[in-house]
Amino acid sequence: MELNALFPNLNVMWTRWSEYTLVKNEISGPYIDFLAPAPSAAALTFNCADHPETLVADALELGRQLFLGAPEKDRLCAVFAARHGLLGLEAEKDTPFDDRPEMPPFCQPLNSREYGEDIGLFQTSFMELYQHYLSTRGELASTPNPQVMDVSGLIGYRLTSGQTPQLVWEVRSMQSVLRLAYAAMVTSEKSGLRVCKNCGKVYYNSHAKSEFCGNRCRNYYNVKVFRERARSI
Repeated sequence: MELNALFPNLNVMWTRWSEYTLVKNEISGPYIDFLAPAPSAAALTFNCADHPETLVADALELGRQLFLGAPEKDRLCAVFAARHGLLGLEAEKDTPFDDRPEMPPFCQPLNSREYGEDIGLFQTSFMELYQHYLSTRGELASTPNPQVMDVSGLIGYRLTSGQTPQLVWEVRSMQSVLRLAYAAMVTSEKSGLRVCKNCGKVYYNSHAKSEFCGNRCRNYYNVKVFRERARSI
């Protein structure tokens, strides 16, 4: 699934940092944990639309682990951010950015070292996406929250002037890219999204017969089946 085939000129240059950590900031009384670049982290600029399949699979897998209450959930979020960057949640909310040092992390300029996202909102975003994925598989146990069923994003565009006008997409956040890619994949007959038959991990593999996230899970599953058959004889 190539996003560039659906939306020509989709170029989303995004900044991720080599390491993220939790920082506390007092807002209207209580302290809130923000996921933000570590002080010694290096800035890495990349096009987050280059490999949308990996972005979606990693996001769904993070959502699955958070949904199941996996330990070290803050560390898992930091690992995801180091690989893909923050979501840009405040850009979706039209939060006015302000680079004054006393401003909280979510008000700092997007992609700057000082910018951070509320770890609670960050985690909720991934869990909601995973719940939506469960609904597409008919596996959502309880009555879904209507908000969970609504996946949307904000992607604008502008048309240049002249004899050969160009359609240029203007993306405000990585979350919009993630949700657009996810929407394209789950509505495609050949999405490539898989759930490992052994460990339940969400992964991407375009091969139609893929059932396992890797050789280790394939071997483990086959040994387990062999032993179960041996016990039944």
